[in-house]
Amino acid sequence: MAQASLNALRLYGVAAAESGHTDSLAEGTTLTHYRALAAVVEPSTYSIANLDEADMANYLRILEEVHSHTSVLPAPPGTVFQSASTLTRWLELHYFTLTEALSVIEGHAAARVSITMQGKHEQETQKSFAALAAESLRLLRSQAAATVTLPKAEQDEEDGVVARASFLIDTQRWQAFADTVSKESQRQDDLDFHVTGPWPPYDFVRMQFGG
Repeated sequence: MAQASLNALRLYGVAAAESGHTDSLAEGTTLTHYRALAAVVEPSTYSIANLDEADMANYLRILEEVHSHTSVLPAPPGTVFQSASTLTRWLELHYFTLTEALSVIEGHAAARVSITMQGKHEQETQKSFAALAAESLRLLRSQAAATVTLPKAEQDEEDGVVARASFLIDTQRWQAFADTVSKESQRQDDLDFHVTGPWPPYDFVRMQFGG
């Protein structure tokens, strides 16, 4: 059977990059430029993508590498455009929305915080811990440019996770935010706080592909 032609482009994200500034922001990818935007892409077949663990690991690696160089709006995993001209047209149609979104996240990174209760507890006690966690999240929210409450994962109940949230943090204030999380962990001694990042703003971007 003949190998499918790689005429389509898999989109990983849209970055802030002047035309001609560079050919690539992550290993294995190229850039499709439109004015001050650059789509981070790689050749692909034009088909519905069934992503496995290796594909998702590559998706995260690429976006984190781009994020280390410049601001980037992550695309949904597996996004594929039929051709370079179709992608360029999409960048043109959504240029002002994309540039505005990049201006919001510029100089920021995402911090994901999970709050876990220690040990097993009755339902009423769990509700009390959830209220304490919500109080801490309100405090952390005051240090963030934006906040998203994250849905609970499948294993959260078993693992004792009572709350999850993602915070968009000024990179120059990252350590101050991490210190605040640490202080909350000490103050709320029945709860464990865990922060990860800095991440690209996965939780703060919802790309639209209609129109």
